[in-house]
Amino acid sequence: MIRRITLSIPALVLGGLLIFTSSNALAHAGHGDEPEPVVTTSAPRAETQSDDFELVAAVAGRGTLAIYLDRFQTNEPVVGGTVEVSENGGPGAMAKAQPDGSYLLAAPWVDRPGKHELAFTVTAGDVTDLLGATLAIADDAAPAMAAGAGKGRVLTALSSQKNVLTPVLGFVLGILLTLAVRARGKWRAAVGGGAILTILLLSTVAFAQTPTVIEASRRLPDGSVFVPKPAQHLLSIRTVVKAAETASKSVQVIGLIVPDPNAAGRVQASQPGRIEPGARGLAYVGQQVAKGDVLAEVAPAISGVERATVGAQIADVDQQVRLAEQKVGRLSGLAGSVAGKEIDEARAELEGARKRRTAMAPTLAGREMLRAPVSGVVSVANALAGQLVDSKDIVFEIVDPSRLWVEALAFDPLLAEQMKRASALTADGKPLGLSLVGRGLSLRQGAIPLVFRIEAPPAGLNVGAPVTVLAEVLGDRKGITVPRSALARLPNGGAMVWDHVSPERFVPRPVRVEPLDGANMLVMAGISPGQRIVTSGADLLSQVR
Repeated sequence: MIRRITLSIPALVLGGLLIFTSSNALAHAGHGDEPEPVVTTSAPRAETQSDDFELVAAVAGRGTLAIYLDRFQTNEPVVGGTVEVSENGGPGAMAKAQPDGSYLLAAPWVDRPGKHELAFTVTAGDVTDLLGATLAIADDAAPAMAAGAGKGRVLTALSSQKNVLTPVLGFVLGILLTLAVRARGKWRAAVGGGAILTILLLSTVAFAQTPTVIEASRRLPDGSVFVPKPAQHLLSIRTVVKAAETASKSVQVIGLIVPDPNAAGRVQASQPGRIEPGARGLAYVGQQVAKGDVLAEVAPAISGVERATVGAQIADVDQQVRLAEQKVGRLSGLAGSVAGKEIDEARAELEGARKRRTAMAPTLAGREMLRAPVSGVVSVANALAGQLVDSKDIVFEIVDPSRLWVEALAFDPLLAEQMKRASALTADGKPLGLSLVGRGLSLRQGAIPLVFRIEAPPAGLNVGAPVTVLAEVLGDRKGITVPRSALARLPNGGAMVWDHVSPERFVPRPVRVEPLDGANMLVMAGISPGQRIVTSGADLLSQVR
């Protein structure tokens, strides 16, 4: 027992010493000399562009240059191209393409402060271009960028937890040293383990004090937005360059999605009865059915008096059938002695009695099969097993989702006469192509009914859903056409678009717009032809603060 206590003392002493050492190191780091994370909006970078390409080169760490190459008009990353870089007129070096669409270049000269004149030879497909740019690295930018590249958030988290790491690591260290001494009974085990853990602990402290460089998007004082190329690629920011054009005037009317009457149908019972499942069960909402499929069965529902009356009638007909059969048998045995006409009349009488019996039999035990009148999807199902239905009740409705119409009301009588083409927009912004089927001659609520066929209806449309019909009429307007996705909202509710003025800078432009069709808007004022307008990711840019 005394031996164990004696051998535990060195471990405890070393553990306490390490705790004291690490605590002093961390405490010293927290008294004014702690290196704060270097949070910057951008690393040293160079920008250049041509009619075909847009290029950004940014320092990505010690001796490394990251190159982002995009199409000038669309801002789409150029994947699979080649980029050769020459610095200050020296020999060219090939950048290595990365899976994310960027290119990395081993460039030891980025660690030297000063101005570096760069020449980029870019080849993408059958297009080759030569671009020039200047990369300026300040005296204090290179060390910070080199030290902090690729380590930021993890190191910041470690350094922020120094008060927790100190006691935890010290406690674990003491336990490990004690176990090591008890297991081996040797001083060198304690000293060796303590030395290793000391190195690990002090390395963690030093590692946690490494400066951090974080590249982030931000809104600039003039209201524009700085978005680095990596963020643009992540958000799939796309642009378009448009020229001024002349477009037809458009008129908006409200419409509803209705089924094509030639591809929809209702299922009703021909007589009162009780619903019963068929061989495949009752049809349900959303079920795909084919024309002629049995959706349900209807058993006739008759009262006791009606059942007794029908039973008596069937019994009377059965008697007539038996008498007719006897008559035919008797006359057939007298063939040659009896005129053939009498035999034929007896057989006709027997055939009629049998048909009357067959027609009356389902009244008591027969069932009516409710079949699908068209192929499509069950949109309404009002059937439960045992439910009583009348002949006027709608049991099922079938709609073919690939054949839908839009019905709208036009209060302007000239709209139907001057209409050139039309489109529609659903409540969730989905565009629909329309073709005019016809117009009604009878006014409905003082308006003219217009019916349109939806060309290639997309999935997810619902019958009865409201849509906005955009009808192009005679008359022209001048402006710039942009997709609806290019529009964003100003704080005051007005419309705006984002102008891609430089590779990593976007400027908001308030605009005046008018609807053109279901997918596009016509910008009447606010931008000029040739500007690069963001068409994808405009809402995301508006969220940058």
